[in-house]
Amino acid sequence: MDGQAVWRFPDDPGGGVAVQVSAFEAELRRHRDILDDLRRQALSVTLLSWESPAGRSFRTYLWARCAELARTVELLGAAAEELGSYGRLLGEAELLQRQVGL
Repeated sequence: MDGQAVWRFPDDPGGGVAVQVSAFEAELRRHRDILDDLRRQALSVTLLSWESPAGRSFRTYLWARCAELARTVELLGAAAEELGSYGRLLGEAELLQRQVGL
């Protein structure tokens, strides 16, 4: 395997696409949480005392990267929310299709 994720979805014949969307939503949330943990760890490094000019420059650089990570975490969370809404709508549509025999 070359390090790329392989997507597998539950074999739920009644779930249809909504199940797949739910799996993507869960993956987005998982990645969001991983990045948020990394951001917090990096922020803890910025709390250390940096006596040298290079150390202070590194702390400034790290703060900027943490701000970028915070924005990425926020966007991943928003994307997961939107995907969740989409999945719920798909689930309702799939249920209606099953009820009318499609």
